[in-house]
Amino acid sequence: MQAFAKFKNARQVMGWLVAALLLITSGLLYWRYTIYYPSTDDAYVQANIVNVAAQVTGPIKNVFVQDHQLVKQGNLLFTIDPAPFVLAVQIAQAQVEQSQAQLANTQRNTARAFTLVAKNLLPKADGDDAKMQLKVAQATLAAVQNRLAQAQLDLLHTKILAPADGTVTNFSLREGSMVNAGVVQFAFIEQAHWWVEANFKETDLKRIHVGQPAEVIVDIYPDQVYKGVVQGISLGSGAAFSLLPPENATGNWVKVTQRFPVRVDIVDPDPNYPLRVGASSTVTIDTK
Repeated sequence: MQAFAKFKNARQVMGWLVAALLLITSGLLYWRYTIYYPSTDDAYVQANIVNVAAQVTGPIKNVFVQDHQLVKQGNLLFTIDPAPFVLAVQIAQAQVEQSQAQLANTQRNTARAFTLVAKNLLPKADGDDAKMQLKVAQATLAAVQNRLAQAQLDLLHTKILAPADGTVTNFSLREGSMVNAGVVQFAFIEQAHWWVEANFKETDLKRIHVGQPAEVIVDIYPDQVYKGVVQGISLGSGAAFSLLPPENATGNWVKVTQRFPVRVDIVDPDPNYPLRVGASSTVTIDTK
């Protein structure tokens, strides 16, 4: 009985030693993994967002899209009533034609005046006056030509086109609504380029470099893994660019580990798993 008890105790001790060894080994492996594969869940999906604004003022005549619609570059989004701009072009065109006729007449008069001045049939002052009138006529023609070009450009701007392939968002325009030049009407999210802004602890940055591969898991699709690559590392922490940065030189100071934004470009966006701006994600970088 005593021998069996000793054997049982020895087995229990051996079991505890094996368990402790497994725990220590697992801890070391996990520690090494976190060193070579730093990860953070303080990361959010980003994309280029274009704020669309009309360049002329007027009422909307036609609307061709709706909110959350995917469009191609160059697609017509909406149009502004072109009638007043067509009229402005016609008026400017008539002014150009009139100025051209006046310039031609002034050129003939100037040439005649120069000939008579050369023959001493007119005083030199008349020649100077004719030269000045020619400059005025030329300046007038240039001004109305600029006015015509601007009117034509304004007419062109009555058609608002998609700047790139992307999705319309925050769109609520309706036919008849008045839009003002320069006022943002809605946002446009480009679909060609997506990235994640991952905020890594400063203690992880030592091994992170531009060009390293990364894996991105977006919370919306927990089973989908996106491939990424480190595109850039910010030179300032998030706190450095905040509206009210901390003043560590005053009061009671408590050291807080800072986080630095690391941009990770997503290289294989899957249309079956559409990304969304602001979505939470987890980023793991392979620093080996």
